[in-house]
Amino acid sequence: MIIGVGVDIVEIKRIERAIERNKRFLLKIYSERELEELKGKNIESYAGYFSAKEAVSKALGTGILNFKWTDIEIIKENSAPKVVLNNNAKKIAEQKGIKRIHISISHSREYATAFAVAEG
Repeated sequence: MIIGVGVDIVEIKRIERAIERNKRFLLKIYSERELEELKGKNIESYAGYFSAKEAVSKALGTGILNFKWTDIEIIKENSAPKVVLNNNAKKIAEQKGIKRIHISISHSREYATAFAVAEG
C-alpha cells in the first residue's frame, strides 16, 4: 500500500554555490557514508542526492522537520539508489507504517530531480 509520495527538483547551480560558500553544508546534508560514495563524483550527483532527501521527506509527510538531513541516507545498491532511514526519520516512518521507500533520481544539465514512494 502506498502511504506517501514526494517529488523534488533543485537547480544544480544552487547546490554547487552552497558547497563552494559553506563547507559545513556538506556535513549538514550528507552522511559520512554518502560523502564517501560521492567522492570524485560530479556536482549533479550531489544535487541528485539532495533532491532525493527532499523527496523522501515529503513522502514521509513531514518535510525536513524533527530530524536531521543526515537521518535520510541515499546509498547505491547494485548501481541503483536506495533509501536508508536513521534516527528520528526512521521513527517517523515506523509510526506511519512505512516499510520501504522507493526512490528515482535524474538530472539534466541544469536541474536534478527525485521521486519517492513510501510503501507500507
